[in-house]
Amino acid sequence: MKILYGGSFNPPTLAHFQIARFLLEKFPEAELEFLPVNNFYEKDNLKDFRERQEMLEILCRKLGARARVNSFESTLDKYYGTWHTLRHFPDSWFVIGTDNLASLPTWINYPAVAKENRFLVIPRPGVDSEEVFRKNPDLEECRNNFLVLADFPETAISSSLYRKTRDEKYLLPEVAEYIRKNYLYKE
Repeated sequence: MKILYGGSFNPPTLAHFQIARFLLEKFPEAELEFLPVNNFYEKDNLKDFRERQEMLEILCRKLGARARVNSFESTLDKYYGTWHTLRHFPDSWFVIGTDNLASLPTWINYPAVAKENRFLVIPRPGVDSEEVFRKNPDLEECRNNFLVLADFPETAISSSLYRKTRDEKYLLPEVAEYIRKNYLYKE
């Protein structure tokens, strides 16, 4: 089983690490690849791909041999969206939070992205996955493509929370050190 964990990872937080560790424990035969978006993704204060990749490599060293960083998106000349990227990784499972499940109808090439791929859904505070499916007929139609991992404890930790507070308690100590050494996320 191949698990793709995509995102901006701007920066990778304790929540990203905990989710990856949970997935590797839950699926002992799986290999997990972090799949950071390229520099063309429109997001405020998005750090360079190389810096985000290096921070993810710190997580991978702690997670072990079944975790790695995939630099596929760094080879693209613009941001094409998740649907385009996942076409290069058939038979993979893509990790999303319930917040992303709710926003899936806004993704590039929706509903194809939902109908043509398989997703591991991580609970996020304030978003009921079953309600999201009920409210969206396209998602409900391809409900079997989504495995909701209700046994993962919800967490409010996010990259945006770190960027807002600069509180290192949301990061692995090694990632916090990397950020300090490289003068990242300064105002």
